[in-house]
Parts: sequence; C-alpha cells; structure tokens
Amino acid sequence: MIPGDDEPNHATPPTGASEPDADVSRATEPDADDIDEPAELSATLTLLLTPGLGPTLVGRLIETFGSAGAALDQPGAKLGGVKGVSAKKAGELRRAMDRVRDSGAAEREIDTVARGDARLLRRGTPDYPRLLDLIPDPPPILWARGDLREEDALALGIVGSRRCSHYGREQAARFAADAARAGLVVVSGGAYGVDAAAHEAAIRQGGRTLAVLGSGLSNPYPSEHVDLFKQIASGHGAVISELPLSAPPAAEHFPRRNRLISGLSLGVLVVEAANRSGALITARLAVEEHGRSAMALPGRVDSAASAGCHRLIRTGSAALVTGISDVLDELGDAGQTLRAGLEQSTHAGRAERDHASPAVTEPDQQTPAHDPPGSGFDVRIAAASPDQRKLLEALQGADRSFDELVASSGLDAGQARTELTLLELSGAVRRQGPLFSLRKE
Repeated sequence: MIPGDDEPNHATPPTGASEPDADVSRATEPDADDIDEPAELSATLTLLLTPGLGPTLVGRLIETFGSAGAALDQPGAKLGGVKGVSAKKAGELRRAMDRVRDSGAAEREIDTVARGDARLLRRGTPDYPRLLDLIPDPPPILWARGDLREEDALALGIVGSRRCSHYGREQAARFAADAARAGLVVVSGGAYGVDAAAHEAAIRQGGRTLAVLGSGLSNPYPSEHVDLFKQIASGHGAVISELPLSAPPAAEHFPRRNRLISGLSLGVLVVEAANRSGALITARLAVEEHGRSAMALPGRVDSAASAGCHRLIRTGSAALVTGISDVLDELGDAGQTLRAGLEQSTHAGRAERDHASPAVTEPDQQTPAHDPPGSGFDVRIAAASPDQRKLLEALQGADRSFDELVASSGLDAGQARTELTLLELSGAVRRQGPLFSLRKE
C-alpha cells in the first residue's frame, strides 16, 4: 500500500539504539585493511536479502561477529545467541541465508547496480555518509546515484506535506534556496509538495541536494519525479535508498526513509505538516534518536495543514523559525560558522555591486552559490564548548555508555546527544556499540 498524502505518524521507526546488547560475546572488529571489500560487500548484501533479516538485525549480526562474512558463516546455534534471534528463528535464518547465498542474488544485484550507473556504499568504507554513520541504526548498505561529498555532512533536512498549500511550497523553496546559499546541502524525500519544492529550489540556487527514496532506485516513487531525480544525480547531489534497486514503494518503507533524512542532516525543518504527517516522525527521530535539531515553520493559526507544525512548537519539540538566520542559530557551531561565511559573502557582494556599473549589474539578483561559503568547511571542532569539555573529561581513562556520560557530565539527555554528535563529527570521540571513547590518534 502506498501512503496517500503523508505517511501516518503511528508507524514505528527502527529503534536500534534502545535495544540491549547481544547476548553473545562480540567478536573483535577486524582492521579495515584486512577486509576483502568485494567479499564483504557480497556478504552484507546476502544478509540484507535474507527474509527475516532487517537492517537493524543485520547491523547487530555484523557488530556481534566482527564482519558480515563472519556472520554469514556462523552455525545456527551461534546465531541463536544474538539478541532478537530465538533458537527456532536461528535455524530458519541459517537455512534462509544459505538459500540466498547459493542463489547468487547478491552478485546479481551488484552487477545490476554497476550496469545502472549506481553505486553501493557499505558502512565502514570512506564514501559512506559521515552523519548517517553516527545514528543508532545506520543502514549496512546504501544504494546511490550521483556523487556524495564530505561537505554533505553540512545538511538541512526539509520535510512537509505532499498536498501542501501554495504557502507551503513557497516557504519550502525560500528556505531551501537560502540554505543552499549559506552552504548547506538540502536533504528531502523526493515526494510531491514540500519535498519537490525544496529539491528544485536548491538546484536553482546552484546548491546541492540529496533525495532519499522509500523505494529502490530503479523503481522510484513518485514516478513523475524521474526527471527531477535524474537532474539531482547529474551534478546536483545524489539520490539515495537503503532498498534493493527494484524494491517497490510500500508503506513500511517510508518511516525508514524518514530516519535516513534525519540521519543525513544536522537538523530537520518541518515546513508544513498536518497532525498525521510523516514529517512529524522525521522531527521526532531527529531529536529523540539522533541528537539533532528540529525546527518548524508556523502557518495560519486556523490552518489544518500546519497543525502538526504548531503542535511541535507548542510542545517544545521543535524550535519556531521564520528565516535562515533562525535555522543557523539552531544548528549550533556549524550554523554559526556558516552564518559568518554568509555574512562575509553578503558584505563582499554588496561592496562589489556598489563599485559595479549599473549597466551590467542587477542589484536584486543573487549569484548562484556554485561554491558556497563553508562548502569546504571542516566539521572538526577547533575548541570544545564547555558542555563538550564535560563529556571529554568524563571519557578520560575509560569508555562510557550514554547513560554514564549523562550522569557524569550533568547534562540533560537531549543536550548530551547533540554535543556527542558534534564530538563524533569532529573526530574527538568514537562510538563502538553502546560505548563512547576518546579517539587515540
């Protein structure tokens, strides 16, 4: 079943972060240099294509046994020791894994991807998106068309209703264009309405945009946006999915798609959303699961189309924003760096216009930001904030869980998640399973 207007917010997204650790001892994680990448990619795909194994459980198997290849070779008895796999299910999974491996389905998918001008990005490899790697349940593999860059870590998710009003489409375009001009990559879901307006405005502004699909890349939804997706992949960003190429759009895929939009973004802006909008899932995941910012744009007080935004603002779940300056404030250190670059660019542009000939300069025209301020911005934090220092001090000498860090630092859970995300991005802290540690290098 395909959702009609918005995916209902009662759908349950993956919650890998809150699940207990596996009951079996974790294998030592292999050194990246020791991994046979083609073999590991094939093994990971085999696990993902196995009926009964979703991305969360595949990730847990890889973490438990050290690699997908090792997980694929485990006997049923060992699989039954992994959290979420009963003894009965372990035997069924073992037989299903063997059938998929013997069928060559993974190798066929790899060949089809290569022929279709797409790429497979395995978690743990350099091309895998940095921000997405930090969420509790990152997809083991991404299917992608177009190019992904390091600066894509400076991203703003823009989401909202498919059947948006003229106001919603206009505001989505305004925020997306201003975000691109500030040096932010615009992330959205490629759907009708707010999503399409955001993608198109980022392209017009000369910025980058990432479209995250709830279907396979060869079966894009909505099909009417095929030309938009081709435009994005042809030099304006990337089209991404965590589903095999031919996977159809289905209701259960969209909450998973929403978690990727949040996971790829420093913050999520809800432009226009009713009370049962899937955009509310994305905002909730951003705050509760990913330690990111959530923002909402107010609409008319009597507009049902903006009722979800108003509820987010009223309950304190999202910050009220009215322009890109508010958005940059909500994005913390990264936003302030981008703001400084934007202000410098604006001042330089004004000075240039003041000295230019009126015959060749149009004062109200903005130059597309093909190389926007901050596009090469290094997300490493030059000097830790006071709250970040509390977390770093708590990690001195020992690895700690999130709950231990909250208790040691005195920060509330939401602030601790946000600061830990920034520390992970900076390279100062790394996460292995449920534990955080200082990077030694």
